Amino acid sequence: MKIIYIGLGIISFAIGTIAIWIPGLPTTGFYVLTAILWSKSSPRLETWLHNNRYYIKYVDEAVFGRKLPLKGRIIIYLITASMMAIPFFTTDMLWLKFILPLTSLTQIISMESYYRGYLWRDGIPFTQNMKRAHSEK
Repeated sequence: MKIIYIGLGIISFAIGTIAIWIPGLPTTGFYVLTAILWSKSSPRLETWLHNNRYYIKYVDEAVFGRKLPLKGRIIIYLITASMMAIPFFTTDMLWLKFILPLTSLTQIISMESYYRGYLWRDGIPFTQNMKRAHSEK
């Protein structure tokens, strides 16, 4: 199972790194996935990832340091809204037309609550082990 986690982590890291230069692909999400996969398989790779400059910029500062600027968050919201607008305007399913705006609104409320410090003052719950491991360096 370790080899599968390492392999999936390599793929996730590669996609996350490519996503730095391709707008619309979520770098942070792939890097967090990589951290989770490598934390379960290879302490050496996990340590390397935590010291990687892109990981520090896109995950440490944004997730742990809550330093994603408003401009960056607005870009995320606009990309999400544009992606959700496609199925919203192309489907006849009424339930989907209800769920899509609700999902976007939930994303905005939760992200703004997190970055303004209203939610999870100690960080997102599933990242506590990653944060603790990173701070012990």
